[in-house]
Amino acid sequence: MTTRPHPDVPTTSDAELTERWGGLLHLEGPPSGRRLFLAWLRADGTTVPVLIPVDELPLEPDRVAIGRLADLHTVVADSEGVERSDLHLAMCLERPGPTTPTPDDAAWCAAIESIVRGRDSLDCSLHVHNGHTTALLLPRHSWPSP
Repeated sequence: MTTRPHPDVPTTSDAELTERWGGLLHLEGPPSGRRLFLAWLRADGTTVPVLIPVDELPLEPDRVAIGRLADLHTVVADSEGVERSDLHLAMCLERPGPTTPTPDDAAWCAAIESIVRGRDSLDCSLHVHNGHTTALLLPRHSWPSP
């Protein structure tokens, strides 16, 4: 049985974030559908104790839904009493299929990078998880110094 990562244990690198997603989303088999999980990291690397699944994700990126991520990010930042730029939006696309990224994964990655990073100026990352293996698609811009 996999032990779930504790939110107070800091995440300080892309490799550690990949491992964290694997621990959070470890399944006994492949997922039955597509979901996007949202989590937030504080400046010290600890995790805001909330994990939001977005169910029934389509194959093609939903640009309207992606555009609303900034609003949700602001709500989480307000609840933490910090500025939007003080939180990192970590996302993980869970879906059945191969371990390697697919063209659909790449399309979601490009849309998230364009809208969340580009238009909304939020630091974010994106991983993909197929029930067993987690892979990094969009790394964090930079990690704070310890």
